[in-house]
This record gives sequence, structure tokens and C-alpha cells, in this order.
Amino acid sequence: MIKTIEVEEGRLVTFKASAFSPIAYNMIYPNGDFIGDMKVLEETNRDMGKDDEGKKDKALPLPVYQYFIRIAYLFHYQALAPSPAQTDEQRKFLLEYPDPWSWIDTFDTFSIYTILPEIMELYLSNEIQKSQAKKAVPAPPVK
Repeated sequence: MIKTIEVEEGRLVTFKASAFSPIAYNMIYPNGDFIGDMKVLEETNRDMGKDDEGKKDKALPLPVYQYFIRIAYLFHYQALAPSPAQTDEQRKFLLEYPDPWSWIDTFDTFSIYTILPEIMELYLSNEIQKSQAKKAVPAPPVK
């Protein structure tokens, strides 16, 4: 799925999540854990902005912010190509922004509280089962 999000006023950024995302994540971050990082972001998105007393504006821990930046960078990188084969546009992106920190530094300011739910929706839309099973799988016999 592809989605364009207004990250800061007047600046639109396109993101793409697909079944290839975990593989691309491991290509860009060889020791990364895509599923683990996404799980942390999913939990954060669910509880975002609430402190222990249910009040708004809880600060995000630095590792969560780092996961968010890495995932956003990956999803934008993926949006630069129609398929998993690397394009010239992707190579140019990696040369210009060799790491997520140089890319994120090009933004003046943005609200992670606005963008994270959009990125999670993009990712989770790929996990939804598209069709129902035609036959019910019987339970194994009880011994």
C-alpha cells in the first residue's frame, strides 16, 4: 500500500509498505528486527500520548523515536520504486541520505503524534487478511 502524508506544512512525503518491507529493512539495517520494532511502534501508537495516569503528552522514549525514524525512512525508500528491484531514484536517495538521521534532519519540525498513526495504518493494512478461508479447518482429534 502507498500513502502520501503531509509531514510538515506544504511538504508531502510518500510512503510504501509491502510484504517486501521486512526484507528491505534487513538489507538497510543488517542487525535490525523489523517485526520487533513494528510491535514496539504498534504498542506506542495504541498508548500514544498517555502517561501512567491517562493524561496526554507523554514523552516518547528515545528508542521508540529511533524505530519510528528508521521505519519512516524505509517506507519512503520503498515508495521510490514500483518493485523490490532498486531504482536509480533509490540509489540517489541512499547517496544523498545514507542514514535515516541525515534524511530526518531535512525536516524543520513535525508531530510524531500525527505521523505515527498514519504509518501504522499503512503497515497494518498489509496484514489484514484479504479473503475468507473457503473451508473451515477442522480441529485435531482429542486424544
